[in-house]
Amino acid sequence: MATLATHFKTALSNIEPSDDAENAQAAHAEVTKVLEADDLLVKLGVDPILIGSYGRQVSIRRVKDVDVFVRLSKAGKDLRPGRILDHVAAVLEESFPGRVTRQHRSVMIDFPDDDLSVDVVIARPCGDHWEIPQKIEDDGNARWVETNPTKMAELTTQANKDYLLYDGDPGSGVYVPMVKLIRQIRRTWVDDQPGGYFFEVLAYHAFSNLEPNETSYAKYLTVVLREIADLLIDVADEGLDDPTLDGKTIKTKATPEQLAAAAARIDEAATLAEAALGANDCLAAVKWRELLGTTKNTTTEEQVFPLPEYCNADGTKKKTTAVTQGASTVPAGSGRYA
Repeated sequence: MATLATHFKTALSNIEPSDDAENAQAAHAEVTKVLEADDLLVKLGVDPILIGSYGRQVSIRRVKDVDVFVRLSKAGKDLRPGRILDHVAAVLEESFPGRVTRQHRSVMIDFPDDDLSVDVVIARPCGDHWEIPQKIEDDGNARWVETNPTKMAELTTQANKDYLLYDGDPGSGVYVPMVKLIRQIRRTWVDDQPGGYFFEVLAYHAFSNLEPNETSYAKYLTVVLREIADLLIDVADEGLDDPTLDGKTIKTKATPEQLAAAAARIDEAATLAEAALGANDCLAAVKWRELLGTTKNTTTEEQVFPLPEYCNADGTKKKTTAVTQGASTVPAGSGRYA
């Protein structure tokens, strides 16, 4: 059984946001500063917080959008979604002229130099969670709908504490790394829809259903990916339960045909992971490489999963050079036990 722990750590490093993270932080800070300086928003109790994959620290390279959840803690039931969105768009346009787009449920600010955008989502209190604007399809107007994105961040943090790579080591949380790998697999194997958040929720349910207690990244990924493949078949008909709101399901842009196609592709991916787990080191590495695909680094693409230095690209082992008695040098080691 090939677990290739060192190489999985490198793969995770290869999909980690690089300069994207700094650019996202700077863009978020700029937008937040403008919002917190507006008199009306201050009266409404403006309190921005990062949400989305970047806010939950499960984003992968590249980060192209940042979601800012603007909680208006003092807003009442008389706050109209269309009017407050118009106001926020006007406030942001003053500071970011020509770069602001008023959308149906948010306001987007473009940061073209960084190939990045910030989505500002306005929220008002609704019991112990929030409501955000959403367009009504029949008349084009907006209304308030329930949501609870901060809950997903809490669930993610707790899951990363609950599932550990090494028992007793709180720093070895494996849930967040698995979500990142699942997002990378979705990006590699699924054409378009469902999106990354849908797969993140699938991963959450997979962990909740299985309660896995594995000893390597390879084993965790294999069992979780198979559970996700099975779940996709069910949710195509029944919908995907929203773990942040009781009785609700996750909305997706995916059509039934796209859900079926994604289920078939992830089933293939899970089968490939199972084959990789049972193969020898070199053949396993080739299969993990196929599973995780490539990622962009600035303008170039690179393979996510590295081949061990003792392996050929076809999954065979390189020929070793015998050590001659009295030789001044010896062949390099495999590094498998690092």
